[in-house]
Amino acid sequence: MTMLQGSNRGFTLVEVLVAITIFAIGLLALAGMQLTAINGGAKSQRVTAAVGLADGIVQNLMARDAGDPIFDTAVSPATAWPDALAVEGFSATYAVAVDTPVNGIAQITVTVSDDAYGGRTVSRTTLKRTR
Repeated sequence: MTMLQGSNRGFTLVEVLVAITIFAIGLLALAGMQLTAINGGAKSQRVTAAVGLADGIVQNLMARDAGDPIFDTAVSPATAWPDALAVEGFSATYAVAVDTPVNGIAQITVTVSDDAYGGRTVSRTTLKRTR
């Protein structure tokens, strides 16, 4: 009878347990990264909504006639936007600086805040000819 020396015919139980442990640690790291990605996606979705709302309000103000009374006197400090916002959990304010930076130009600043999630704030500033 000959003995096979140096021949391994499989893995020991310790080797299998070490391999499973390393694999499990790797899976836990992937799960943590997935949670981070989901949270980042939710935050970016809210910021995108805030930017869209701010741009919509700016477009509303820019579409007004140059002789609109809103451009006759300064609106300062920022005033709450009077119309309902299309997305829940946001608040919007606007400010108008008349004859800034030059006569006949109004500087409009719109700020949208995410009150429901994270408290992020987005601002848009533009200029409009008033005369």
